[in-house]
Amino acid sequence: MLGSSPEAEVLRLLYASAAEAGVGAWQPFLSALTDLTRAGGALLRIEAAGIHEASAGNPGPLPPPEALRPLRRDRVYAQEELGMPTPTRLIRLSPRPEVQAWLALSHPLRDFRAVDGAQLDRLSVHLAQAVRTWLTLQQDRAAARESARLARALGAGWLWFEATGRVVEADATARALLGPRLAANGRLDLADPLLTRAFRRALDQAVTGTEAPGILTLSRSPLTQLVLHPGLQSPAPGLDPLIRAGIRQAPAAATLDVTALARSLDLNRSETALAILLCDGLTLAEAAERLGWTLETARSASKRIFARSGTSGQSALIRRMLTGADWLAQR
Repeated sequence: MLGSSPEAEVLRLLYASAAEAGVGAWQPFLSALTDLTRAGGALLRIEAAGIHEASAGNPGPLPPPEALRPLRRDRVYAQEELGMPTPTRLIRLSPRPEVQAWLALSHPLRDFRAVDGAQLDRLSVHLAQAVRTWLTLQQDRAAARESARLARALGAGWLWFEATGRVVEADATARALLGPRLAANGRLDLADPLLTRAFRRALDQAVTGTEAPGILTLSRSPLTQLVLHPGLQSPAPGLDPLIRAGIRQAPAAATLDVTALARSLDLNRSETALAILLCDGLTLAEAAERLGWTLETARSASKRIFARSGTSGQSALIRRMLTGADWLAQR
């Protein structure tokens, strides 16, 4: 397969496509394969918890399922063996026991050359591995997206610092929480000289690795804190040793879905509105004023809230809300 430049380019694009997200990532490889074999079109069909198809040119339809299932894997089939009316070459792949895939090339007029079948035969082992890699990466990306969603719902983000204090990488939540504090060059502009010196001390301690994690309060309203873990370590191959850090700003209860929270606490909407204000730090009098209630009405409502939510008082209610899974219900 690697005997000539066009063949090498097809193989390169195959593995490049496998590393990308989405089924559309296969299109460049299929286009190059179509050019190499002078086919009219190419189709890759992957059956894995659904049907995923990518194509280039004008591929013909696949044979019916009853013709596809008995085919041996990693063998190149021609149209006579498939009962197809037009010139076709097809490979069945089994990248995993529970996954089936097919690569089909077709041409409306002329037949394929013998060299095309030989090229496809050599490609088949690489194609099965590439599809397996693509499936693994799709699952890894889905898991990473879910982890990021849950971290975002909890107001948490991550950063990697160089020993000099420059941010090398940070997730979207961390960048949003730092906002203008994070300059374009990756440096933190903390504005407050005392906070800047505290950050420098925490950074020095993290570099030596001899202290416990350093926690800096960047803001008290809303409470935003940065933690630097001690010790330099490489997060991944190819990266120099860095300082791991995390940042958190607890989200306001006002951002929670009122309907879902009311169901979770067994409250009506007005009682839920009061619970949210109390969780976000308002006193009962301040919450009553915000809602346009009398203080006595708020007191009566709070007693109902404690009884229906199974809490013993305002502190217990707030603890229940802050430590519950309601934050994870955010989309």
